[in-house]
Amino acid sequence: MGGSSGGRGGKRGIVEHLRSRSTGWRRFIPSWKVVTGVSVLGFTGLATLVGVAYAQTPVPDIGNSDAVKTAAIFYYRDGTEIGRIGKNREPISIQDVPKPVQEAVIAAENRSFRSDNGFSPSGITRAVWNNVSGGDTQGGSTITQQLAKKYYLSDDRTMSRKFKEMFISLKLEDKLGTKDKILELYLNTIFFGRNAYGIQAASRAYYGPKVTVDKLRPDQGALLAAVIQQPGRLDPRSDDKQAQAQTLVRYRYVLDGMRKIGALSQADFDKYSKQLPETAPIGGPVTFGGQRGYMIKRAIKELERKGITEQQIIEKGLKITTTFDPRKMKAAKQAVENTVPGIDPAKLLKKHVRLGLVSVNATNGEVEAIYGGPSYLKQSFDNVWWGSAQAGSAMKPYVLATALEKGYGLKSLVEGRSGVSFDGTGKVVPNGTPGALGPIPNSHAGKGAINLVQATKESTNTAYLQLAMKVGIGDVVKTAEKAGVNPSMVEPFKEQAGLALGINDIRPIEQAAGYAVFANGGTYHQPHVVKAVNNADKQPVKVLSWDHKAGTFSAGVTADVTYALQQVVKPGGTAQAAALPDRPVAGKTGTTDKNVATWFVGYTPKISTAVTMYNEKRKRLNIAGGEVQGGTIPAKIWHAYMAEATKGTPVDQFPQPAWTGSPQKWAEPYKPKKPKDDDGKPAWCKTPIGKYDPRCQDGDDGDGGGKPPCQSPMPDGNCDPNKPPSADPPRWWCQMHRDNPLCRRGGGNGGGGGNNEWPNPQEQQPRKLSSRPVD
Repeated sequence: MGGSSGGRGGKRGIVEHLRSRSTGWRRFIPSWKVVTGVSVLGFTGLATLVGVAYAQTPVPDIGNSDAVKTAAIFYYRDGTEIGRIGKNREPISIQDVPKPVQEAVIAAENRSFRSDNGFSPSGITRAVWNNVSGGDTQGGSTITQQLAKKYYLSDDRTMSRKFKEMFISLKLEDKLGTKDKILELYLNTIFFGRNAYGIQAASRAYYGPKVTVDKLRPDQGALLAAVIQQPGRLDPRSDDKQAQAQTLVRYRYVLDGMRKIGALSQADFDKYSKQLPETAPIGGPVTFGGQRGYMIKRAIKELERKGITEQQIIEKGLKITTTFDPRKMKAAKQAVENTVPGIDPAKLLKKHVRLGLVSVNATNGEVEAIYGGPSYLKQSFDNVWWGSAQAGSAMKPYVLATALEKGYGLKSLVEGRSGVSFDGTGKVVPNGTPGALGPIPNSHAGKGAINLVQATKESTNTAYLQLAMKVGIGDVVKTAEKAGVNPSMVEPFKEQAGLALGINDIRPIEQAAGYAVFANGGTYHQPHVVKAVNNADKQPVKVLSWDHKAGTFSAGVTADVTYALQQVVKPGGTAQAAALPDRPVAGKTGTTDKNVATWFVGYTPKISTAVTMYNEKRKRLNIAGGEVQGGTIPAKIWHAYMAEATKGTPVDQFPQPAWTGSPQKWAEPYKPKKPKDDDGKPAWCKTPIGKYDPRCQDGDDGDGGGKPPCQSPMPDGNCDPNKPPSADPPRWWCQMHRDNPLCRRGGGNGGGGGNNEWPNPQEQQPRKLSSRPVD
């Protein structure tokens, strides 16, 4: 019995153990051994699954992440920013971020950042529970977790994403090695509102375009850290009063955290917590506002033609340095909008009137300033590159250059008379001759042949029309194309003599670049606005080259063209308003039929600038109470711009004229009529009062026609001024008869006497007398 019982009381197997509990309530209580075994198996399985998931969770290359892509930035030639497209982000090094600003972000988002392992177990647990229970999702992620989400994950708040976030966070801690590197990436990634990604862009957005992160005070850093929680809503400048109040609460929370982690003294906490730091208005400069849109869009278009698409510009965050000069851009805007009273481009646009200005460096083709319209946001149509208007007389320099290239000199004589007609060879024929071109009007009456210099100075239509017909319209077209004019602007008119008078349209950029050839001694440079293209690391992406044609025209030809165009701005020329007092200027006006379009295109030795004003509906320009001509508003705008653009620069001189070619005689010089022989009449007859003298009247026999002597204060033609009056003579009579005794003795009604107040008209030329009326 005992042995038997002793045997049964030994160690039991699991089956016996379960059998012993098969009855009663104990059968519902699991064995601790079973629980332990199952738990071990479950934990092992879970650990295995977690390990596999961790191993299979990739950490992509940071450099290829969308989160670190920067904006494409466009700069002026001096390095100041024009604007940016794409994500507004500027990467910086952690060394550039002041320590208090770093600690402000840590105090706001993850106070244990310096010591934790990169993820928050409580945050993961809360996310799992809420996902299972259907409760609201919550944040609580560490800085490393936020970084993982921004770099590699979507913004969806799901349980699976939370686990991936945890795995990537752990791997980031291992891969990046230091907390400073993690914080640097975070500060370059996080969104701060105001379209600012990263703390550098946020510094500019909240405190002004010139404020960089290294200049931030602790309180400014605390405010930026505060808005991370709800970017866009938390903003001191929000229109929502409740949002403003929440911003202040969150700001003070950050300051308090800084104080608690030892990043801010109590004194500074007390000082800063009183109020929010001052911030810039929301929005700031609109990227495409004003002239910025014209500049950026032109640079993009130029790069596309060089094989760099707009998508590539944005995706690669390219840094584009343009040729635009900020000082000259300001001068262009000021000149167009403020030079002439009553000229408001925005208001004129409603009347279909457009203004454009473009200024090109004649030595290299770099476009330094433009005025494309009142604002790109109001008018995206670019008046400089897209807009075109009839050239008018601004086409004449290409005719002149053609003649000089063919060996015809500046002293060649051409027709200067107005209202004449020409046959197909440029010969003057009677008006009304079948097939003749004309009569051609000039702006002033001429008397005969004039040389090419005078024809240019006075912009004589008959002279230039005849010249173009002599040199060949087709060759004028070739000359214009060599100077950079698009063939589409001139080819349709290659058989029309009216091309010489600018019946064709032309673009401002073509005119500025074309005249630059004359300024530059005959070398053409393709106008362009892109100076350099670098990647985000400031390394060159592509070396750009631009067309140039040395020897487009000979130096002698351009010197002679320039000499003729210099006369245009001198007294008697059509554009005196464009003259600069301190340096030489050459240029040409252009005014089309019915004043639909007006131009002034001019240059100094280094800068060529075109100004145009035209009605896109081809209606008459009638501005500020009068018609517009090239020598009025465009010339004044040109003068105002160039005076500022050349300020402080060396005064260069144009070369002396070369007087190339030989003079031609295509018109007869004016032959003045011979003066009439002396008619025997006294010189007195040529004075105003002499017309009443019978001696001055044709057919008079000298006796005055039997008229009585003159006694009236003024001669009236009813008396004979040569007969002595019966009483004291009037003053005018003594002027005629100063040697008469009646006048010598002091007589003469009104004190005319024989004094020297009244000069002898036979001895002196008429001059301006006293302001007193002659009585």
